[in-house]
Amino acid sequence: MTSEEFRGLLQQRSDTQMLDTCLHDDRAPYAFEPGSTAWDTFRDELVSGLGIARSDIRVVGSARFGFSLKPGHNLRSFRDTSDIDVVVVNSGLFDELWLAVLDAAYPRPPVDQKIGGWLGKRRNELYTGWLTPLEIRLDIKIFGAKARRVLDLRARWFNALKEAARHPTRRHEDVTGRLYRTWRHAELYHLHSLSTLRRTLEE
Repeated sequence: MTSEEFRGLLQQRSDTQMLDTCLHDDRAPYAFEPGSTAWDTFRDELVSGLGIARSDIRVVGSARFGFSLKPGHNLRSFRDTSDIDVVVVNSGLFDELWLAVLDAAYPRPPVDQKIGGWLGKRRNELYTGWLTPLEIRLDIKIFGAKARRVLDLRARWFNALKEAARHPTRRHEDVTGRLYRTWRHAELYHLHSLSTLRRTLEE
């Protein structure tokens, strides 16, 4: 699909209808063309490293289409310096990480006191049902042995993405990923992004 064809789809379809194209389609993305072998191998690295299923994994954004859907980027083409953005939807893995963070660093300040730093940002993510595992930073010298489970899960995520990053057929900068609790949480995020994208393309 070209960027102009995508613009046409936006004019014909609602944001909800666009979810099938932007999020739910599990065919080989642009970054893995011309064949599906690399896409299957990529997913299998994540399946093996994270203990999830192929059906839990999608690639979104410019690596899916060959052009960026980020608002304000005007459907900019995928480049050698672009990231491959991975969506993982798995409630078991999400809850495992969430509870590990709570066990290690349960927020105990008064309710009227703002939590800052990485913990505050992750708490904001949790409200919308997703986490960025590589942004979770616990110092074992501060949090002690309770941090070990979080650090192990973070390392699993890091290693799985790095192994998977060897397989896309197109050159890229990095593979990044978000972990969503359910598909509905992922849909709500992408519905918001599509709405914002429409506005920026119309300006």
